[in-house]
Amino acid sequence: MENKAGIFERLDTVIIRVKNIDTSKRWYTEVLQLKNLFEDDKEKLVVFDTGGAASVTIWHLKEDEILQQKSAAGTFPIFLSPDAESIHKYLKENGVEASSITESEGIKFFFFFDPDGNKLEVCQTN
Repeated sequence: MENKAGIFERLDTVIIRVKNIDTSKRWYTEVLQLKNLFEDDKEKLVVFDTGGAASVTIWHLKEDEILQQKSAAGTFPIFLSPDAESIHKYLKENGVEASSITESEGIKFFFFFDPDGNKLEVCQTN
């Protein structure tokens, strides 16, 4: 077996837990314009194409689970874009909560939040 990513072949997906799978599916499809690759109604999850090797999967919280607080440190996906400013403008125009754009040593980035307050990031490298 060829060693591509340490002991793994590659990163497959990033899981984002959500409170309402239908609301989140609509938001990720309509606002972020991500293509739905797979749905499992029993498990209440949807896998989205991100244009790369790894996907993003939204997964409905179980009854005894709670979301991490928005301000808490945690894992989040970073979406690469050739134009962070236009993505920022688009998201703001679509009612998405987003931080201001930060520029630092050849990169521009900002954070934004899904309907459940899950943190996501857009990054542009020069």
